[in-house]
Amino acid sequence: MARSGRKELVLGEGERLTDIARQSAARYGIKVVRYEAASAGTTYPQANRSGTGAAVAVAAFADGMYDLLIKGGTCVIPEMGLIRTNVCIRGDKVAAITSDTPPARDVVDASGKYVLPGIIDPHTHLGLFTGLETELETETRSAVLGGVTTIGTYFNQEESYLPLIDSLRRSVPALSRVDMIPHLSMRTDEQVAEMDRYSAQGMNSYKVYMCGVPGIYPNQEDGFIVKVMKRMKELPPWANPILSVHCENQSICDYATEEWQGRTLKTLDDWNETHPNLAEGEAVQRTAYLSEEIGVRAYVVHSSTKEAMERLSLLKHDKLYVETTSPYLALDTGSGIGAYGKMLPPIREEESRLALWDGIRKGLIDTIGTDNTVMTSAEKNISGGMHGAGAGYPTLGTHLVSVLNEGLFRQEVMLDKLVPLMTMNPAKIFGVYPRKGTIMPGSDADIVIVDLNNERTVRPRDLLSRSDFSLFQGSRLRAWPVMTIKGGRIAAQNGRITDDGVRGKILEH
Repeated sequence: MARSGRKELVLGEGERLTDIARQSAARYGIKVVRYEAASAGTTYPQANRSGTGAAVAVAAFADGMYDLLIKGGTCVIPEMGLIRTNVCIRGDKVAAITSDTPPARDVVDASGKYVLPGIIDPHTHLGLFTGLETELETETRSAVLGGVTTIGTYFNQEESYLPLIDSLRRSVPALSRVDMIPHLSMRTDEQVAEMDRYSAQGMNSYKVYMCGVPGIYPNQEDGFIVKVMKRMKELPPWANPILSVHCENQSICDYATEEWQGRTLKTLDDWNETHPNLAEGEAVQRTAYLSEEIGVRAYVVHSSTKEAMERLSLLKHDKLYVETTSPYLALDTGSGIGAYGKMLPPIREEESRLALWDGIRKGLIDTIGTDNTVMTSAEKNISGGMHGAGAGYPTLGTHLVSVLNEGLFRQEVMLDKLVPLMTMNPAKIFGVYPRKGTIMPGSDADIVIVDLNNERTVRPRDLLSRSDFSLFQGSRLRAWPVMTIKGGRIAAQNGRITDDGVRGKILEH
């Protein structure tokens, strides 16, 4: 319009301008009017002057009230940055982002706070130590309190996944407070043969274990992994499948574990030695090569070591994505959490933890998940000490705050650098963007409001998990979410569930 000399932009019915478009119009002296009012000869009032000093005509709000208005907050919108703007919601969708203050049935004052897209935790496990239905209720409540509105959940079985997919389509809308992206672990040739049937139902995320979890998940040999990758290549291009890989060298871990036979594990450092850092570094290298050579997308889950970051700095390519977890970023072997922190891969030494933060700064790490594995103290066998305890811990309720507490105030990583790793990036990688992972007109109205000055002591009972412990119990964390909006409804506020009728859905991806 500016090149052609046109000076008036007429908006059609239902059309909106983003703030960036308003600023562009102001810069070029273009007047903005609405078709309905323009045809009636209405005179448009002038808005306040923008930062460029130009004035823009603002159309009257012509098509009814919004359902919810979030006003006065600073929106953190991936790829756009930090923008002081208002968010308008109609139904379960974001309808507009605007500097105007249009009428709405409900108004949330977010002044002095930050407005983020709903957090996506791409890596959870549910139903391992109790029924899936139970944890769809308890753990998704905990997720909502913590600002998490979408979870990626890994399923692992030897049978066909077709009945499971049907079951999830019934149970998630009935019980879950958040949306779910299912990931299907490949264990048998029969499952590999059915991948086209899973894909046809929108299930295009799979997983293999280079190193297994004794008694729960077996490892897969390289030949089987290659078979899965080649089968992925046969799926339709629109499927864009991705393969999550648990990257540890099984043989190295077996050897290191055998060296500890006859000795008692007492500390997290001892446990760390049973799954050495080099086992992860080697497996990441293998995954990078197979992914690039075969030409499929791969996703390194729960990366935990300095050695992995060193390999990735040399080998990362455009089909390889990398996840770390909030516990690996916030805790190390010197954190004093003892057997509560026993996990696979282990929580590592401080040098590796700091290397992960450098990996975020350098762009080596794409996403931050949790590897949430729910168990009680009794199920974990805390009384058995480091030697007898099981691997796993609940983390959904503290995921966002633990990343912000460590990342903003200790590592000094900017908010607009951290937020995409927990919103836009997993949404893009797993094929649900821009429906999820951003705050833009048309996206789902999943939003979390964070107060960076909100500091609280972690108490397990406040997190609403069925577990009776937290990795951060007794610690004071800063930057808690103060409101979670799921599908346009205020689901949680100030540490309490406010609308327990909110339900999620299965996301085809």
